[in-house]
Amino acid sequence: MTFANRNRGGSGVYGRALLGALQSRDDVKPWVVEGPRKSDPVGTMRWLVRGARRSIATERPDVLHCPSFVAPWVDAVPIVITVHDAAASRYPGDHPLEWRIYTRFVMPWRLRAASRIITGSEFAKRELVEVYRLDPGRVTVIPYGLDPEFLIHKAGAPSVEGPPVMLFPGAPIGRKNLDGVLRAMAAAADGSALAGVKLDISGARAQDFPEHSRQIRSLGLEGRVRWLGSVPFAELPAVYCAATLVVYPSLYEGFGFPPLEAMAVGTPVVASDRGSLPEVLGDAAVLIDPATPRALAQALEGLLTNSDLRRKLKDKGMTRARQFTWEKCAARTVEAYREVLGATRHAS
Repeated sequence: MTFANRNRGGSGVYGRALLGALQSRDDVKPWVVEGPRKSDPVGTMRWLVRGARRSIATERPDVLHCPSFVAPWVDAVPIVITVHDAAASRYPGDHPLEWRIYTRFVMPWRLRAASRIITGSEFAKRELVEVYRLDPGRVTVIPYGLDPEFLIHKAGAPSVEGPPVMLFPGAPIGRKNLDGVLRAMAAAADGSALAGVKLDISGARAQDFPEHSRQIRSLGLEGRVRWLGSVPFAELPAVYCAATLVVYPSLYEGFGFPPLEAMAVGTPVVASDRGSLPEVLGDAAVLIDPATPRALAQALEGLLTNSDLRRKLKDKGMTRARQFTWEKCAARTVEAYREVLGATRHAS
């Protein structure tokens, strides 16, 4: 659990969910090595260089799997590293300084030293091969899963009282493109559905994103935007269900949990046609060019006003989402472990 323990979303969801699925199997015995929970560059490097090695010295594993992009200096056992994308290189401004330094100067070397790299989409694989100059044969694509709570949650129609609600899920860092959503709302024609829609932003507080807060005020959207803050994971299915639609015009994704979670509970999605999203969402979402404000506005207006389209996307989305389970992910991950061990034994 190398630093996945710090993250509530993304790599944290992946690490915790995969661990749980592996623990339910009888052909693998997983145990946890945790890095420091606080972000401290000096402490981080000390743990990577010495701490992890000491942690596995008493009970040497067959394979060490790092479920985020950080890998310690351990050469005694084969290392498998999951890297979700190359966002830290493509969009460095979205990441803290310590991770920008790590991904530029350390990560390429650690990835080339790994026995196997796992990622969640073919798009992410292409990105990792290009950015970090990896051998494609050492990068395995294993799609991620969804928490069972999303798959069993009873889908229901949003409340008909009040204006429709769009949900923007997750913290609005630069590449997530909240700016495009706000501009589409502000430019909507009087009397249109988009002109009256409300926007909920989950996973963030207004004070954490002052630039967006100022933009909301300057566009005259204060009364139409609500910051939900950090929503407990158990409450997320209900938050998705309460929305008329989910808008996710991200400029870059290696997988894309939020739109898939929304689809699982029956909420229609408007998403970007970039990155991994077309691969993951298929034809079960409305995909648009996120760099074209008019395309985003037209897609939102069309979905808000077309109940037949919403029902169609609800059915297709729920079917699509059920293809992604942690049991499948764990089974293919164990296969990757066995391949690594087989190659190691053959080499020795």
